[in-house]
Amino acid sequence: MRLWRHLVFALSSAWQSFWRNAAVSLAAVGTITLILALAGVNLLIGHTLGGILDQYKSRVSVISISIADRTPLSTISDFEGQLRSDPRVSSVTFITKDEALARFSADPQNADIARQIQGNPLAAKLEVHVASLSDVAAIDAEARAWRGADPADPTDYQGEFITRMLQLSQWVDWAGLVVLGILMLVSVFIVMNTIRTAVYHRRQEIEVMKLVGATEWFVRGPFVIEGVLTGVLAASIALGALLLAYHPFVDRFHSDLFFIPLGYDPAFVTQLARDVLVGGALLGALGSYIGVRRYVRV
Repeated sequence: MRLWRHLVFALSSAWQSFWRNAAVSLAAVGTITLILALAGVNLLIGHTLGGILDQYKSRVSVISISIADRTPLSTISDFEGQLRSDPRVSSVTFITKDEALARFSADPQNADIARQIQGNPLAAKLEVHVASLSDVAAIDAEARAWRGADPADPTDYQGEFITRMLQLSQWVDWAGLVVLGILMLVSVFIVMNTIRTAVYHRRQEIEVMKLVGATEWFVRGPFVIEGVLTGVLAASIALGALLLAYHPFVDRFHSDLFFIPLGYDPAFVTQLARDVLVGGALLGALGSYIGVRRYVRV
């Protein structure tokens, strides 16, 4: 019962302190809203770029091995079994010459060329799905060394493109972490200064509580809750703005740049809401705790 009374007192004091310094509190909410909105945009951009990179990774992680025309089926079967037993390989598909021609002809972009083709100049292939993009080069080297590979064009491996994809993926991850770290530090600093102002305005009340023997958390608790309130309120506003803008932005972007595989991801909305709200609460709690610990000595 006593704990409940303390909690009610802390909540009531935090709410009163928030509106007692409304100008400072609302300014802090507005600033943190912008920061959390930027953090949310950073998460959205990181998620979108990650999705685009994953789609391109899934494409370039497939090696097509061209088979020389006179290669015996037993040689092909042995190499196919060798690839299937390799832990770096997810799957292997054998495509005959007729299947390769049918695939080529089915593509609307190749319709004119397909009508002019006489016979079947295409080679049979082994489509190899590599589990990790970093292992594609090794599998390509193994395929090129195989005696059944077409010496003129053994594989369609794009080494330079894959290297750039891996570098871009790493840069996106690091850039996202750096931006989030900077935004977190700025948010904590803003909350600290807001709490410092609240402490200054309630300095006489705090002195009275100290004299009557108030515990450490009885004095500091309302300020920490006020910081959490500031963070959650700012996070809610930022999240609302992000959710309103996310779908229209994706539709507009996709209509202008239709060749980029970008789409609306409703599953990520739940994750974004959780991250922004929890992040706002934690930043508010951390900033207020540091501020009240520094400026209130019990």
